[in-house]
Amino acid sequence: MHLDRRRAYFLLALGCVAALLAGCRTEREVAQIARRERPVAGPPRAFMLGFTDTPATLTPEAYTATFNLASNYGEMILVQRAVAWADFVPGAKPSDGLRDQTVRARQAADERGLTLAIALDPFDPAARGRLQGLPPRYAGKTLGDADLRKAFVADAVFVARTAKPAYLALGLEVNTTFERNPDGYLAFVEAYKEAYDAVKATAPETKVFPGFQHEELLGILPNLPPHPPRWQLLEAYGAKIDLFAITTYPSFVYEVARKVPPGYYTDIAKQTKLPVAFLSAGFASAPSREHLNSSTPPEQRRYLQRLIEDADALASPFLIWYAGRDPGFAQSPPFDLLGSLGLRDARDQAKEAWEAWEAASNRPLDPRTPPRTPTPAPTPTPVTSR
Repeated sequence: MHLDRRRAYFLLALGCVAALLAGCRTEREVAQIARRERPVAGPPRAFMLGFTDTPATLTPEAYTATFNLASNYGEMILVQRAVAWADFVPGAKPSDGLRDQTVRARQAADERGLTLAIALDPFDPAARGRLQGLPPRYAGKTLGDADLRKAFVADAVFVARTAKPAYLALGLEVNTTFERNPDGYLAFVEAYKEAYDAVKATAPETKVFPGFQHEELLGILPNLPPHPPRWQLLEAYGAKIDLFAITTYPSFVYEVARKVPPGYYTDIAKQTKLPVAFLSAGFASAPSREHLNSSTPPEQRRYLQRLIEDADALASPFLIWYAGRDPGFAQSPPFDLLGSLGLRDARDQAKEAWEAWEAASNRPLDPRTPPRTPTPAPTPTPVTSR
């Protein structure tokens, strides 16, 4: 299978999971939360650790367990959802269900002492050149449409006012939209800037930003049209971007962790003065069907160790891993591409990488920690023929 199709299937899987989560977003009472006495060991870290709200199974209990895992081995949770267009177009108002779901996310984070991040995504993850979930009468339109633009801004303000997240991503992997629909992307940028101002007027302390897809930004996805890095895309946001946040899944590009080039993340600091955050990172721990990747548990561990070092070097504000536990529902296409991204398996057994995550979570959190120089990788010993 060509790697452009690989990427499409992977994005489709991510998008389908986000849609399926709506049915399991119910949390248990705070009294039932299992608390871990977290030891303190190691040097301080600037970055918070966290997970997305992807559960091991599509049940309220598993969704609750995802919040609990984040609170015991991190400080942050990322809740992802699509724009609720039908609740905010002219003549509509937010439904009780949407309001309740948003309030519950806030409460679940507060009860566990978690910093809440929310990603509000207008684009279809399986085809980022178009908006997802539009009401029928708006089919095929972009954010250049006045009604949709107002709806996007209104939903962003609703989230900021109702959930009060510390971080709000408006759009995910937005540079992939640029590659597929430049006009739609330009319409998004204008809508984003309007939403940024509206959110800041409502919740000035909320950090607002778009999310970028790192591998696509660098132009390194095989079997897709190659292009130089698109750092110039940052210019359009001006001062209306509070940090530079990326999603990154290198195991779907590189066969093994050691092939991820030096400076893969730390070189970002040469392109922007913004804080660099990892909005969602992942590396497979097992091969996928049709040789879509060839990773192993040790490769996942090696990648995570490198990622933590780079987050230290960048003094990142946060590092979010895609899934704490393998999504057990990921058995058939397209979900199976996500099946081994967790740091624990679907039965909650730790993988090799978990030890590195737990050790990082035990380090004291201090946002004032300056960037740390990463440990140089050993020089490979040349292989000589006999």
